[in-house]
Amino acid sequence: MEETIQGTGSVRFATFELDVRSRELRQGSSCVRLQDQPFEILRLLLERPGDVITRNELQQRLWPDGTFVDFEHSLNAAVKRLRAVLGDDADNPRFVETLPRRGYRFIASLHRAESAVPVATAACPRLAVLPFSNLSDDSSHEYFADGLTEELIAQLGPRCRGRVSVIARRSSSVFKGTLQRACEIAAILNADYLLEGSVRRDGRRVRITVRLVEGKSETDLWSETHDRVHCFRR
Repeated sequence: MEETIQGTGSVRFATFELDVRSRELRQGSSCVRLQDQPFEILRLLLERPGDVITRNELQQRLWPDGTFVDFEHSLNAAVKRLRAVLGDDADNPRFVETLPRRGYRFIASLHRAESAVPVATAACPRLAVLPFSNLSDDSSHEYFADGLTEELIAQLGPRCRGRVSVIARRSSSVFKGTLQRACEIAAILNADYLLEGSVRRDGRRVRITVRLVEGKSETDLWSETHDRVHCFRR
């Protein structure tokens, strides 16, 4: 029996999972960017897999009465964007089949997600990236440590979405240079894990040390050191 997407649930097909409440399409651990119109087309197709969704139904869902738009061109463009995201081929479709002058049909098998918990309320572990310490003799290198911290937060947020909640930089930056214990910082930020580290520059050599700490127990779970040689401009 085919599964369908109902209400604010979540449904899987192939390597994808669509979460209606969070309005996210995920592929494995990655979040795939899907614009509003392609999202609504996919949502309607998944509500009735195997059925023909007419072009008129799609028009009513995407452009209700009173909306002035070149419907034919706009619908074709939205379906094309959806196929591009799914890696689908109009001539040899795996997901979205075109029925000329009638509409579209979703032809892949669906599977109910084992845990249809909305991303916004899922019990994701919380990670705080603490300001990296500058261990160089030159205090002017402080900007490098700050920039590395900011870049880590910016990179980890999208990569960990749906699995780990990365605490905002403004919340963690107040602990720059603090002598508070890991468990105290974790309690204040309500963080399960802390990512902390240091930067040491000596001429052209840079050593970056990173540690992952469990907040409550103050246990080092993982650590790594990277040595690089760079040419820095002054």
